[in-house]
Amino acid sequence: MTVINSAILLVRRIKDLQRRRDSLVERQDALRRSLPEWTFAPLQLVGMTASEIQSAMSELSRAEADVGLRDIDRDIEDLDRQIEELENMLLTSRANSLDCVQAVLDLAVSRFRSQTSTDPNDVFYDYGDTRVLRFLERSAEDLRTILNEDHREAV
Repeated sequence: MTVINSAILLVRRIKDLQRRRDSLVERQDALRRSLPEWTFAPLQLVGMTASEIQSAMSELSRAEADVGLRDIDRDIEDLDRQIEELENMLLTSRANSLDCVQAVLDLAVSRFRSQTSTDPNDVFYDYGDTRVLRFLERSAEDLRTILNEDHREAV
């Protein structure tokens, strides 16, 4: 992998890989929804003999392979590895400007937002996490506003 020195370039590359990953996950979900109905009912395996379960699992693997899920899984794993490598590079590099700080903060907020439920009715909702997300979003917006004001004054 080529060494990327700029934090902003690292963030852009990570966001690009995350968009590609999200696209593959959507495709994967669509393919899974197109599988035969029996693939969605693993609980129906209760009461089956070992050979029947083995046969059903073999058929499930074959059905997933036929629609291309294995390839997508492999592509997602590859993208996850690339994202992790770039994030590690980003963590070890220093920001040399407020724009770099803004880019890294936006990346962190975006990642945290994607993993945090803000709906109080969601079983995974956590008031503390949602509050931290709001603080981070507010800080990112404040920094963005300050940077835009500084840019206007400089021009």
